[in-house]
Amino acid sequence: MKLLTNIMTLGMLCLGSYGALSCNDDHKPDWTEPSTHEVHAVSSSLENGTTITPLSTDIEVRYSALIALNSLVSPLLNDTEMKAAVSADDGTVLIVSLTGLQPNKDYTLTLPSRLVAGVGSGTFAPEYSVAFRTGDFVPSGPVTPTDLCNANADAATRNVYNYLVANHGVKILSGAMANVSNNADFAGWIRKVTGKDVAIQGYDFIHLPESASGAWIDYSDISSAREHWTANGIVSYMWHWRVPTDEKAYKEKDYDRYGFNFPGENVEKPTEFDIDRALEEGTWEHEVILADIDKAASYLKLLQEAGIPVIWRPLHEAAGSYRYGKAWFWWGGKNEGRGASTIALWKLMYDRMVNHHGLNNLIWVWTAQYEEGHVEQMLADYPGNDCVDIVGVDVYADNDESQVKAFNALFQMTGGKKLITLSETGRVQNPEKCFADKAYWSWFNLWYSYDIHKTDNTADNFGNTAESLGKILSSPLVVTREQLPSFR
Repeated sequence: MKLLTNIMTLGMLCLGSYGALSCNDDHKPDWTEPSTHEVHAVSSSLENGTTITPLSTDIEVRYSALIALNSLVSPLLNDTEMKAAVSADDGTVLIVSLTGLQPNKDYTLTLPSRLVAGVGSGTFAPEYSVAFRTGDFVPSGPVTPTDLCNANADAATRNVYNYLVANHGVKILSGAMANVSNNADFAGWIRKVTGKDVAIQGYDFIHLPESASGAWIDYSDISSAREHWTANGIVSYMWHWRVPTDEKAYKEKDYDRYGFNFPGENVEKPTEFDIDRALEEGTWEHEVILADIDKAASYLKLLQEAGIPVIWRPLHEAAGSYRYGKAWFWWGGKNEGRGASTIALWKLMYDRMVNHHGLNNLIWVWTAQYEEGHVEQMLADYPGNDCVDIVGVDVYADNDESQVKAFNALFQMTGGKKLITLSETGRVQNPEKCFADKAYWSWFNLWYSYDIHKTDNTADNFGNTAESLGKILSSPLVVTREQLPSFR
């Protein structure tokens, strides 16, 4: 919200229209003007006892005189401080932004007595509070996506994105991940058992440390992605970001001691790598992440030079489990509450890839972690609509239900301004159930069953059979590669 020049923020120095005023130990300004009036709240946009939607919303409280805000005091929501949630607009109106509200919950918003001061009154406004309740979360309407974050996105990338936007609420695109060998073997198995090609083919930079010319894997070989794109398919990349567990492993290029998970029982590919040190310039960890981002960017640049847009999904599942307060991957931090570090890493990567390397072929996808009752944490960990193009969630359920609660949570997280996708899934969601529940997923991305193409299996590791996959890919609500237009 805009802060006009006749509104002051009270801090360690209390700045007012009458000059600089010092504060005492109780954060009360040492007023130089005599008291002429008292200030108090006179009205609120939210009436006491009102039921509202749990979507983000602004509450306006109008005061009897010009007001100044004390930056050392915060509004409270159910006795929890709300940092960076208060601003002023036209001189007498206080605006409190409510975000991350949970459905069907009672709340009390309190504006403490030392939060709002009256300009020239020599007084603070009395404490003000309003009680309200949230109802069921129901999206207020269809998603209304904003434009791509990168204003310099190339024409083909815009064509892909605009196609995804046009399909919102109309159809779901089909997708599948390649296995770790950077090929389309799993998509080939799907074609073999269903006669259909998936619209979106996904790849993973999981073996980036080993990738080099002449090595067993070389991500500069973009032939599989090029073949899919040439056949009018859409290309996606993600990144299981393996890093060294210590500096010695890094210096010696001991890739056996590279990983992405935190150590623990039965943990594969562990690492002790510290995200906070990686964000600190001058550390060997910072050297690692810059070199890795640059290396990944070099392969994405090859795709750009070939005219291939990329749905780019790094730093997936960063939060791990909100319920158990534990991240799974090093980029999510080692403890609950490290979302700020992940956001900083996301923005560093975005800046380096887009502004430093000039990658204009990327559609940026943020993968949120959905657990019922934890929407507030999801929102706090979200990098923001200004640097994310699409949001997704990874769902591995033992049924084909729509997962509408996860969809609605992501709608709430973005204010309905971003397309929403099933960025990974096991058992594929039934498209008819999705549309019946208004869970308008942009696409589903079926995770691969390793080396299934070498077998005669007619069912994958998640219970998807040739019959069920064939029915889904033949649905009028699902898009396969054969139905895609040319984006060139």
